Amino acid sequence: MANQLGYHFTTIVIVGMGFFTDAYDLFSISLITKLLGRIYYSDALSKKPGTLPPHIVVAVIGVAFCRTLAGQLFFGWLGDKLGRKRVYGLTLMLMVIFSIASGLSFEKSPDGVMATLCFFRFWLGFHMLQSL
Repeated sequence: MANQLGYHFTTIVIVGMGFFTDAYDLFSISLITKLLGRIYYSDALSKKPGTLPPHIVVAVIGVAFCRTLAGQLFFGWLGDKLGRKRVYGLTLMLMVIFSIASGLSFEKSPDGVMATLCFFRFWLGFHMLQSL
């Protein structure tokens, strides 16, 4: 009985962490887009702070919803085939790698930085909620 309680508690914590991380990611990106606009799209001659162009805002925010759907389908299927424990370890490793890569988005032009940010954000969140 105590072993089952520990198993259920661990499952609840893991699922809660995955859900919280993904929800935080979806919430925080809207605040971060304002900061990215001020950094990468500001005009030194203007007194107004820079803003991201609308098509880039849509790309940065929209990639999160596409990745969540694709990741749920793929890692749910993979978890059924290989086992949830093995797939969960794989997703943790991917999360660490793509979190670091997302923070180190690279390119010379602002559009290039946004493209690499979208790419790494897609792969960061692709597996985020697979444990549900």
